Amino acid sequence: MRNFPYGPVVVRVVETEASKLDGTAEFDPLAVRLAEGDPQAPGSLVKRHYAELYRYAFSVLREERAAEDAVQDAFERAFSALGRYSERRLRAMRLRPWMYRITLNVARNRLRQRREVPLEEISAVDSAGHDEQREGVMDALGALGKLPERQRVAVTLRYLQDLPYAEICSVTGWPEGSAKTLVRRGLMRLRKIMAIEDTRGDRR
Repeated sequence: MRNFPYGPVVVRVVETEASKLDGTAEFDPLAVRLAEGDPQAPGSLVKRHYAELYRYAFSVLREERAAEDAVQDAFERAFSALGRYSERRLRAMRLRPWMYRITLNVARNRLRQRREVPLEEISAVDSAGHDEQREGVMDALGALGKLPERQRVAVTLRYLQDLPYAEICSVTGWPEGSAKTLVRRGLMRLRKIMAIEDTRGDRR
């Protein structure tokens, strides 16, 4: 059994964006490093995916601390699972959709644990930076929180996280046609919600 350490390497938000893989590569080079027991590979996994997973968790949970905790939990679960996988399985892994799937499951579990909190309720991120762009982002996140869960997940993965439909299907287990339908319907509902809220705002 491999021992993939976690802890301090997961705690801090990594500010660098995740680098994109060459889609033509047969294997993910990082998966190969994990399979070969490279001691630096777990840290590279965190560095490559933390930022995008944090954004995704925040779009679901809409609380900074909750998103940080969810991503740390996801990495801990990931490293625990990786330590049990065979070298052959590790080499063949597509790490990005796998990490999204774990994060999605963690976020869903946390939402179930706090059902008394309205899903559309958004905690203030911080007391600074209330410019128009920030308000626009928070308005969009607030409207996103009012979508049904499957539509919210689909729109978030496609447009906030920029995942292709193949990876969305890998993360969620949905057929591609279902994923596209959920994205389309989610966007339509999102536009209606934001239009209604804009109209209410103009009347005040």
